[in-house]
Amino acid sequence: RRWEGGDPGVSNQKTPTTMLLMPDRKFHSFGFAARDFYHDLEPSEAKQWLYFEKFKMKLHSSTDLTMETDLIAANGKKVKALEIFAYALQYFKEQALKELNDQSEAEMDNSEVRWVITVPAIWKQPAKQFMRQAAYK
Repeated sequence: RRWEGGDPGVSNQKTPTTMLLMPDRKFHSFGFAARDFYHDLEPSEAKQWLYFEKFKMKLHSSTDLTMETDLIAANGKKVKALEIFAYALQYFKEQALKELNDQSEAEMDNSEVRWVITVPAIWKQPAKQFMRQAAYK
């Protein structure tokens, strides 16, 4: 899949691990769309939005990862990491279903797909359990 956004003239098969939440903490966008929208905000307005970059590394690098672990947005506000990862997984699920439906004549829904999430083998058990919980959220 080619991701929308990014730098002009560059074809992207990977999207950055960036997420933008609206001031009311609801999901706004992911990847290039999040990055571009956030950077286009006026500085005074951007302070109200919650922007996260490279958040997936928190799972691997955190020595004290729990379901209560917080991530800190660019504006300094904290949000539960579980909430951020749940939003990311929901986004990827929606993108996968959209791609399937774009490529198929029949409309597919969530119940017709068996979802499998893989994580790197080097991840410790708490990180694997964390992803499992985020998927169920």
